[in-house]
Amino acid sequence: MSGDIARFESDPAASKPLISDVVSTFQGTKQTAESVVQDAVDQTGFGKFNLKVMAVCSMIFMNVAFSITSIGFILPSAACDFRMTTMDKGRLSAAPMLGMLAGSYIWGCYAAIKGRRLSLLVALFLHGISELLASVVPLYWVFLFLKFLSGAAMNGQSAVVFLYLSEFQPTKHRSRMLSWMEMAWVLGMIILAGVGWIIIPLNVNMVTAGFSFHSWNFFVFICSLPALSTGIWLLFFPETPKYLAETGYNVQMLDVLMRMYSENTGKPPKEYITKLRNSENNNLTDLVHRIMHTEEKEEVTEKSFRLMIKEIYSKTMTILKPPFLCRTIVLCLIACFVTSSYYTLTLWLPELFHRYADFQEAYPNQTASVCTLKIEKNVTTIDMPFGCNSKVQTSVFVHTFILGASCIPTALILPLLINYVGYKIFLVITAFIPAIVTACLFLVETSTQNLILSCVFESVTSVCISVVYCLLVDLYPTHLRAMASGLSAFISRIGAISGTLMIGYLIDDYCILVIVIVAAQLFLSGLLALFTPGGRKKSKADIEDS
Repeated sequence: MSGDIARFESDPAASKPLISDVVSTFQGTKQTAESVVQDAVDQTGFGKFNLKVMAVCSMIFMNVAFSITSIGFILPSAACDFRMTTMDKGRLSAAPMLGMLAGSYIWGCYAAIKGRRLSLLVALFLHGISELLASVVPLYWVFLFLKFLSGAAMNGQSAVVFLYLSEFQPTKHRSRMLSWMEMAWVLGMIILAGVGWIIIPLNVNMVTAGFSFHSWNFFVFICSLPALSTGIWLLFFPETPKYLAETGYNVQMLDVLMRMYSENTGKPPKEYITKLRNSENNNLTDLVHRIMHTEEKEEVTEKSFRLMIKEIYSKTMTILKPPFLCRTIVLCLIACFVTSSYYTLTLWLPELFHRYADFQEAYPNQTASVCTLKIEKNVTTIDMPFGCNSKVQTSVFVHTFILGASCIPTALILPLLINYVGYKIFLVITAFIPAIVTACLFLVETSTQNLILSCVFESVTSVCISVVYCLLVDLYPTHLRAMASGLSAFISRIGAISGTLMIGYLIDDYCILVIVIVAAQLFLSGLLALFTPGGRKKSKADIEDS
């Protein structure tokens, strides 16, 4: 970097209370510590660095889509090898959810104490290694445990990636950049369907004493690679400037800001210092002055375990008290209900397509509702209860590919309109529409009708979940953001587990009840969305600038 930073590293300048000191010096400006750092981020501009962060965060979120969706693809193929009953399939679908539940709040705490970048790195490598091992284990219960670990690691990515992306973005670009993450999820679904379509039908049969490796094992192996490769790429990225400022690493924060400015503008890093000095923002000029001229060394001592627990408790209590209590309750309930509904239906859509394909092959020109189809499936496979006589239907992958492609329009609408509409309106609309679609499942009689409703449900509900993530970033300050995200993730995973267990235990005998529950959850989410704090809409001037 610049000569100034080289001097900083040999003789750091700022002490931990620096940012708050700057704010208290200029109390007349009514700026918070976070707004000072945000002003500094705004001065770095928007360009190459922001797009690189967007690219790596998109890869992380695509990897989350791979992990969540892949279970549905391997269930039919792995059922024979592991001798899985319907209950076993339900447990396998629930195992990643249990991992997410166990790790959700832990990842939020870890990101708040150790940083967003380190949290993502640990999650990515744990996820990749777990999936890699899962591709070769021959035992059902070991495979189940590895999927549990994979789910825990995956949740660390989904809970933190929006925080990491947002804390690098200038104010006028933040909402739009966060909204584009929905497209990463969509591309992840489409790519996974294509990979599954190519690999799972292959005739891969490597069998030795006590070990077998089939096409679905190869598919799981391929799915482990994105997490590992993205983790290696993330090693070359810095921690967010907001987290560094919040934890007292002010010299490192300035170093990151200078790097951002240099990569965005193509100018020498030291010119960023000059830009801050010449700005009309007194907080920024004082910030630079203190970092460069204070003789004290930057000392940020490692926190003891007891102190970390105390800090976690303090921040948790803060988001559970006014003025954050209402938004915390509303967002957590919406996250729980929407996630429960989403996983209840979408985790089993590949299985549903598979059963429709088998039914229509056995009974051409006949129709069956979603609920009676389940009963017919049990009758036609009673002689081979593990599905060993069932071949993989190409239509399963075609339908899932179409399902992912159907999400492209809504994934484009969100970032294009978010500055005009705001998060709240999007949240209300994307909760009520899936509720209506779910109720329409009672009218489905063919695979085509099921596909159409599934496409609408997937495309709108996935947007709803993304908006919840965006609101968590928008409605909490830096020091509480990770904790709020972790708590929301914890509550949402309770919903996800209830959804996957419900589909496993009830779908064959109580199909109508399942559909009613899902529709009711989504309708209630729409009502709760009316009480969320309004997502900030930009002024006309800001929209034109962006």
